[in-house]
Amino acid sequence: MKKLFSLLLASALMLSLVSCGGGAGSNPGSAASTGNGVTDGEFKFTQPITVVVPFKAGSATDNQIRLMQSDLEDALGTTLVIVNAEGGSGTIGTTEFLNNYKPDGYTILYTLATPVVYKPLSGDTAYTYDDLTSVARTSSQPMYLIMADSNPMSNAEDVLQYIKDNPGKFTYSHVGNGGNGHLAFASFLVGEGLQATSVPYPGGTADCYTATMGGEVDSCVYGEADLLAREDAHGVINLGSPSTVESLKDVPTLADLGYEGYETNNMAGFFYHKDTPASAVTAFEQAVQTVLTNEEFVTRATEAGFVPSFGTGAEMDEQSTKSIEVATPVIEAMG
Repeated sequence: MKKLFSLLLASALMLSLVSCGGGAGSNPGSAASTGNGVTDGEFKFTQPITVVVPFKAGSATDNQIRLMQSDLEDALGTTLVIVNAEGGSGTIGTTEFLNNYKPDGYTILYTLATPVVYKPLSGDTAYTYDDLTSVARTSSQPMYLIMADSNPMSNAEDVLQYIKDNPGKFTYSHVGNGGNGHLAFASFLVGEGLQATSVPYPGGTADCYTATMGGEVDSCVYGEADLLAREDAHGVINLGSPSTVESLKDVPTLADLGYEGYETNNMAGFFYHKDTPASAVTAFEQAVQTVLTNEEFVTRATEAGFVPSFGTGAEMDEQSTKSIEVATPVIEAMG
């Protein structure tokens, strides 16, 4: 079992959300003229673009797209209209995106990996990863187990000892069962034969944070961008790769604590419907690259707690497909 979960953390959870490569989620659209601004292989955006965010306003995902909004509008040559459609760990908004909008390049999904990569594996969605085309990754950051500064268990050693001495009593929140936040800590627990109580808050990370600060739960699994934006909470355990953020470098990773093979990063990015013209996918991807490789924007975003990490499509689509293959038996084993 431990080997199985180690494989998940090594392979399945280091994926990024990116652009239109081959394999699952690839885009079959034509570059010929479609009447939507596509001419001779180039897509010209002539209307506002709706960005569906399947998490509530104020969540880390929502904050990220709003930080990018003005710069993306300049790069795209049009305006962005952000629509929040929360619930179901992002699956409600993703379902609405796929069912309620035309695949014409003028509606795009901005999301974490949970609703598009992991949730379909549990059979709880009417869609699969193949129904989407990845467009561009925007971030890839470690996940953290965080606690309120007022919590008396202030360090990793205290938390792990409490979990060992009190099976099932320690509570950790996340945005939904089977998502990357859930798997980030649950895979470690199961792999090490430890017990803690999982508490999902499908509305988004903001709800997890509120519950943790209010004492409803002991902790929550949080992304790095979320944590940097908070002043009354601290990272207890880094569940992912070593941080590049100076203020978080002292938070111990699971490997630092002697637990190898468990490493979960939090990914976010843009997705189109699979039937969107390929030229629109390319045009949007190029706009994201323009923004996320701009030094001034990177500095401004980092200061706001969002550390950009642009990723292109083909290789990451392939990695996502392989990650799904590895994650499937692990999720089944967790029930």
